[in-house]
Amino acid sequence: MSGRQRFLEALAGQGLAFAPIVWQALPALVHQERADWWRDPAVGQRLIADAAALAAADAMFVCAAEEAVRGALAAGERGDAALDALASTPAVSDGAALVRCLREVADHAVIAAVPAPEALQRALDGAEPEVAEDAFADLCSAYLEAGADALAIMGEEGGEVGAGVTRAARLASLYGRPVLGVAERDGEVEAWDEHGEPLGVISPGGEWPKGASIVVITPGDVSTRWDAARLRAVGAARSVGTRSP
Repeated sequence: MSGRQRFLEALAGQGLAFAPIVWQALPALVHQERADWWRDPAVGQRLIADAAALAAADAMFVCAAEEAVRGALAAGERGDAALDALASTPAVSDGAALVRCLREVADHAVIAAVPAPEALQRALDGAEPEVAEDAFADLCSAYLEAGADALAIMGEEGGEVGAGVTRAARLASLYGRPVLGVAERDGEVEAWDEHGEPLGVISPGGEWPKGASIVVITPGDVSTRWDAARLRAVGAARSVGTRSP
């Protein structure tokens, strides 16, 4: 059974799947440091494949939408104009190309992470909520059209993430794709699927949730906090109640 199949079956309550969030320092984690690695689909696919193998992952997050937001901020672009133009930026096109490449060749599922509408508005200092909602819908559509196996709506507050999940689920249903929600604030992470069923979250100490029979994620992006040995140990500790060294 492929990682993609395990991921989809786990979402249906049939088995266990691991979907670590490793992105910001992923190249260093697999000892292949390279700037803008995700913008070249072939390079990005290879590095993500290495990280997936290291973690024995069934699904991997692609956080290119967050990179697009960072790129807009670095270029001094803010406000509703920046939100309106976000989905048409090269960063979003490059992220969609990476999702497409992964979907074509990877054994694991591809989860496209998208900031919730309120998170987008906050990050880019938008004035009108409707503009952020339109930008959010455009981002979701770009990754769904590229073949993402699932969307993950990211934010700080459960309420803002939940609203994003509801909105994204309407779009994703047109593609037959599931939607996850991940809220992270002050080191606390909670996650759930579009039906409100909680996902498992690895503890900061590396402990798997007991009795887990669904998708399990890491406590946020652990690429800057865990080394390769730690990620490998956590991925290997799938049996219930085990703890990584």
